[in-house]
Amino acid sequence: MSIKRILVPLPGSASHTGQIETALSAAKALGAHVQALFISEPPPVTRSGVTRGGLSATEMGRTVTVASVNWHAEERERTARDAREVFAQACAVVGIPMLSASDEPGSPLAASWGEAEGSYVEIAVQRAAAFDLMVAASATVMESLRAIAEQSLLQTRRPVLLAPARPQSDLTDSVMIAWDESPECWHAVSAAIPFMQLAKSVRVISVDRDASNRQASQAEVLAYLRCHGIGATAQVNAPELRSVGDTLLAAGAEHEAGLLVMGAYSHSRLREMLLGGATRHILKNASARPVLLAH
Repeated sequence: MSIKRILVPLPGSASHTGQIETALSAAKALGAHVQALFISEPPPVTRSGVTRGGLSATEMGRTVTVASVNWHAEERERTARDAREVFAQACAVVGIPMLSASDEPGSPLAASWGEAEGSYVEIAVQRAAAFDLMVAASATVMESLRAIAEQSLLQTRRPVLLAPARPQSDLTDSVMIAWDESPECWHAVSAAIPFMQLAKSVRVISVDRDASNRQASQAEVLAYLRCHGIGATAQVNAPELRSVGDTLLAAGAEHEAGLLVMGAYSHSRLREMLLGGATRHILKNASARPVLLAH
């Protein structure tokens, strides 16, 4: 598949540095359009009518309630304006033109800005269906981002690129495929083809105590990659005392992978929730390098 539309949903209450840098790096490498979508939560209201400022409509009167709503709108506008400026500056640094609100995307390499108010997870997941790739921050930065990654993977079946808080390498320097021969892993490999075609090196790494269990399927994926003009090497790592997730993250660090590619939720969702699993481990702990996940 080609990647020509990238969505980067930005929460209204967190730093966006890692997401923006990773999304723009991907857009620059692939010649893609990237849209930043700033999502702010509506003002919370309790059953008693108490707003964020702790003011009650029944006790303080309608004027105070309106003032509180106006304060929230002004605060949201200020935060969104600051975030847009950060995004615009980041685009300027890497030479990606930023379109105005009235412009239609022309050349693929461009950036645009959008805003929405509502549930961060719901809006991000709904919008993801209209894009080839979604960039979300690592769950080590913000817990709700794990829900976004999970729901986007399971509901829209769009690949998700987890961004570290501070990207330290180029996405196309070295790609490592966490190979387990599942359908989900095949989907991830297909989704990552555009990145691997630009990569300096590609490694296929499986975690298994018996290397012979993976040799046939590794040969199959190497043949698949060759047909796409991608040369790769393969190896099998024993899990030793680590979990599969820890072994994969350690291998990524050892090979200084600029991008880790893996299938998500190869086992049943219930089993992953009860027993953990590599997917959830990666979502919680992948803070050092970008990870492309697909289901």
